[in-house]
Amino acid sequence: MFVYLHPATSVFLGPAWIEIALWFFLAVAMTFNLTRSGQMGDYLSMWRRNWLPALFILLALISSLWSIEPLTTLFRSLELFFAALVASYFGMRLVPEKLMDALFWSGALLLIFSVALVYGAPPTGTMPWAPFYGAWRGVYWHRNHLASIAALLSIIYLCRMFLSFRNRNANGILDALFYSLSLVILFFARSATGYIVFIVLHAAGFVAWAWLGVESRMRRGHYILILAGCVLAAILILSNLDFVFGLFGRDTSMTGRVGLWSHLIDLASRRPWFGHGFGAVWTLDSFREEIRLLAGWPSQPLIGDNGLLDIFLHLGITGVLIFSCVLILVTIRSLQYGVSRKTLTGFIPLLVMVYAFFANITFSLFAETEVFLWFLIIAALFMATPPSEKAVIS
Repeated sequence: MFVYLHPATSVFLGPAWIEIALWFFLAVAMTFNLTRSGQMGDYLSMWRRNWLPALFILLALISSLWSIEPLTTLFRSLELFFAALVASYFGMRLVPEKLMDALFWSGALLLIFSVALVYGAPPTGTMPWAPFYGAWRGVYWHRNHLASIAALLSIIYLCRMFLSFRNRNANGILDALFYSLSLVILFFARSATGYIVFIVLHAAGFVAWAWLGVESRMRRGHYILILAGCVLAAILILSNLDFVFGLFGRDTSMTGRVGLWSHLIDLASRRPWFGHGFGAVWTLDSFREEIRLLAGWPSQPLIGDNGLLDIFLHLGITGVLIFSCVLILVTIRSLQYGVSRKTLTGFIPLLVMVYAFFANITFSLFAETEVFLWFLIIAALFMATPPSEKAVIS
């Protein structure tokens, strides 16, 4: 999560493995609580209904056998495993309102610390290299990372603010303050990725809010017209990409990413079916230097800047297919959950998935630089899965 992207995992049980120990103890505490409350059966039942993420985790663990860096793959796979265990627990126990509360407080600390680093330690809190020298990156290693998180937090603050003001709750003032802070951080991060994610999330939130007001009068024909309009809008955007990217001061090369992606696809094709081992390739200086020379970049790329492409590198076509099925499953469940609840907060899991899709187009957040988004995806899946009896923290 923080400034250093790749922990040193080359020594088994070395300093980086403290993170695995912390995840382990958290999982043990979760298991104890489930057993004591008599909910272990419900928890295991939920996992039997949501076995696709377990299949992806199993593939990641097994990839240690053919990985070019087995210890790194084992480390990253255990991160996936323990994060999924804990996230599924929270997803089963929490309602969206409580998830929003957790994101509010963790996001507030993150934004405050980011601003503190920008002004207190500029070499750490801002980008130190061209062409985005001075752009804010806060506690993260890159401005795109900070900007995408700020965009996600902004929609959470906006939804909380709307609900608070509607209920005449003064807490909405605090949400408004942090919403404003997220906009400031997003602006100074100077990230087109963050701007696009911000726009898409707010558009999705507006659509959900508007649907709640008219859904009782909606008929099948209305949905067909809306779908046709969306398809037409997508065609217009795709046919005018030069204009669209120009609005953000970018071009269709996506700051050199297109050339990078073509070479990464060639490299990934060396092991097309099962990849190079989960999380392994980007820890190798030789690989980063090879792709730098091929792409003609002045400095080494540290990630593939596309979530699914990095999974292709790690776990091949097999991993991409399984992970895509996970994303589709969570999206369908989240949509059904929002429609059935008919509340703005009911669409929070779906907004998480909108964020997951768009934030990973030009950045890698699918368990590449952290497990935060993976944690949210699993939590959204279990939250949106209707069990026979659901323990809700109120």
